[in-house]
Amino acid sequence: MKKRLSSLFLAGLLLTSSGCQQGRKEVVNEYNIVPMPNQMTPQEGRFQLSDKVLVVTANCTPEVQAIADSLIARVQLTAGISLQSSSQEHAESPAIRFTTVEGMPKEGYNLSVSPNEIILTASQPNGFFYGVQTMYQLLPPAIYGKEKVKRADWSLPAVQIEDAPRFSYRGLMMDPCRHFVDTDYIYKFIDMLAMHKMNTFHWHLTDDQGWRIEIKKYPKLQEIGSKRKETLIDYYYVNWPQIFDGKEHGGYYTQDQIKDIVAYAASKYITVIPEIEMPGHALGALAAYPELSCRPDRTYEVATTWGIFEEVYCPKEETFQFLEGVLDEVLELFPSSYIHIGGDECPKTAWKNCAHCQALIKKLGLKDDTTPNSVDGKKHTKEEKLQSYFVTRMEKYLNSKGRSIIGWDEILEGGLAPNATVMSWRGVEGGITAAKAGHDAIMTPSPYAYLDQYQEEPEVAPTTIGGYNTLKKTYSYNPVPDDAEELIKKHIIGVQGNMWAEYIQSNDHRDYQTYPRAIALAETGWTQNAVKNWDCFRRRMVEDFKRMDILEVKASRNFFDVNINTRVYDGSLKAVLETFYPDAEIRYTKDGSAPTAKSELYAEPFTWEGSIDLQAAAFKDGKMLGKVNSKKMYANLISGKKYTTVPKCGWMSGDIFSENDVLGADPTTLGLTNGKRGNIASFTPWVTFKLNNNNNNELVFSVDMETTATVSKVTFGTLYNPAFRVLPAGGVCIEASLDGKDFKEIGQGTFTREYPERGRKMFTDTVECTPTEARYIKVTLKSGGVLRNGIDCRKDSPDDIIPSDLFVDEIEVY
Repeated sequence: MKKRLSSLFLAGLLLTSSGCQQGRKEVVNEYNIVPMPNQMTPQEGRFQLSDKVLVVTANCTPEVQAIADSLIARVQLTAGISLQSSSQEHAESPAIRFTTVEGMPKEGYNLSVSPNEIILTASQPNGFFYGVQTMYQLLPPAIYGKEKVKRADWSLPAVQIEDAPRFSYRGLMMDPCRHFVDTDYIYKFIDMLAMHKMNTFHWHLTDDQGWRIEIKKYPKLQEIGSKRKETLIDYYYVNWPQIFDGKEHGGYYTQDQIKDIVAYAASKYITVIPEIEMPGHALGALAAYPELSCRPDRTYEVATTWGIFEEVYCPKEETFQFLEGVLDEVLELFPSSYIHIGGDECPKTAWKNCAHCQALIKKLGLKDDTTPNSVDGKKHTKEEKLQSYFVTRMEKYLNSKGRSIIGWDEILEGGLAPNATVMSWRGVEGGITAAKAGHDAIMTPSPYAYLDQYQEEPEVAPTTIGGYNTLKKTYSYNPVPDDAEELIKKHIIGVQGNMWAEYIQSNDHRDYQTYPRAIALAETGWTQNAVKNWDCFRRRMVEDFKRMDILEVKASRNFFDVNINTRVYDGSLKAVLETFYPDAEIRYTKDGSAPTAKSELYAEPFTWEGSIDLQAAAFKDGKMLGKVNSKKMYANLISGKKYTTVPKCGWMSGDIFSENDVLGADPTTLGLTNGKRGNIASFTPWVTFKLNNNNNNELVFSVDMETTATVSKVTFGTLYNPAFRVLPAGGVCIEASLDGKDFKEIGQGTFTREYPERGRKMFTDTVECTPTEARYIKVTLKSGGVLRNGIDCRKDSPDDIIPSDLFVDEIEVY
């Protein structure tokens, strides 16, 4: 048995001699394997593919023989090399030997590559399959193509690998309900899963915006439930009334198509888990069968917008018979041991107002909690307990068919079904709670695993759901902390990325959102946390991008660009530039001109003076790698200074959302003094404040400049977005003080605005002040007024007139 490499030694080895080397040209062998094997020892020499190489599969099962045959076929297709197959043992070399050894992990494999032979060892076909995936990644990227490339170096670097996954569940979820996904794309999606050793395809098949699976017993599901009359244009909160495209959107998968996809996935050792949403997210079904609702006399439509809807399944016998009928056909199509039943975002309003539901609650003896629940420490209502009854009943049915359920973490509410597995999406709490209670859990928390969030500046990215979650941040996620208690380590069985599709209207956009972050999650699922290494990962990703290019995967190219940010270092606000591409130079300009290979070289965070138009790009060997990114930045008397606000900021703090605390960056700069102004691409850069009579409908911003200076003007930005209950400031009062106690007014203003007919608009206002020596500044921003509830914005409360909120970015003092 080979001595196990220490994780620290392995990380250092990978950075120097296995594809993660830095400037050592004498090293020939590279090991750009993604996900990183858990034990790997680089060796000298290479194994050359040729027509003389035997592929020996003595004593292998037909299933393993098929895996070996697929290797032979791929090498023939892409290299034009005819490997020779033999089911009899041969001692001669060169050879690729498939050797079965009992007792290894189901998905584990050992791979020994020397100049004379390759030995691939595993116990199960799964392990052999993953070993072959590793072999492909040791070959040139052309191995993934469809044409012969004879000039490539068709050889593998010598290496010793002992490998098995960290987690048994490694998945990606696809959502075709919001925007339908054609079957050709699904096959490519499965190929990407297999290439990166992921073993689960979570297929979200039903939702408010469309029912996507053929159910023969209930034909109206595909005839009515699979079609919506139109789709929302632009981001959900940009316009009110909302604007629609007027085009029918539909599609569903026939049972024959599903059988073919499930079989194809199985050939790649991928389990397809269907999700049939219940009891919420049910409008696709209720549009077809309204009798399943609490108000069967109503006519329902497939939703044309996104969000949460109060119309849900009514827990009556008719509904359970319907769902059992649906699941009977689902079980025939999907052999997976798990069936996902959703369980998330189920409003209880319909049940509270439903005589049948209230009678059922009484019959079941359900009552509101008076003390916290022993599982999650929260008090639950009787309606939440009714959801637990609903989920438990469906679980018992599926258990009787030999299947188990997965549900989103809301199934914890009101009591967890006995054998359920929890998929934790609202952060990590749900998964931890379930694990402590002895239930298996799969970690898929927002923001780390939510691939529909922004991964680069919203100003340069296509519209998506919001948030901000870079490749680096996704890679930083560790589902089970090293110091977690043993029960948690035992029951957290995996990790998954979620690709929700409210704003994903094309396959190219779907690729852009999914990759490369899904690959970071693949490494998180496979590779032990002690072996993971960000610098090594990004070096290996250079080769993986070449593979994706050959597979025509249109991944986000932010990896090749420069991210522009600001941070406080040594008391000063500085510009921070970063590229994920290894060993690239960052070149930049401050005057708005495009950088070239001869522009100023970025070496470390830097300060600047006044207003600049910063342009930056990554270069390697004198060539620009990606595109130019730009950011206008503003240095002033309070740049990087700490401040206080009354009221405190709301749901958005104004810097790149949640990035700071996770990656150890400065948490104090925040949005109002970070040198960057807001934009109308998203809410991400804005600092949000809820104004009302409790705070005199005004925001008071106070800052200590830490030194005395002459103040002569103040500039600030506020947002117009009435659909989201936001109006720009109606007025401002500026006060100054030398001691922080006695303030005097030095400037004020009121504003008359010209608003657009629709959409958002950013207003930047400057108020000239009486030049004053001061150390402390107080800026009071007054509300922009009130809104007509239901006319200017969606009506979610009974009031006809409501106060507007205030979104601010940036406040500058000169």
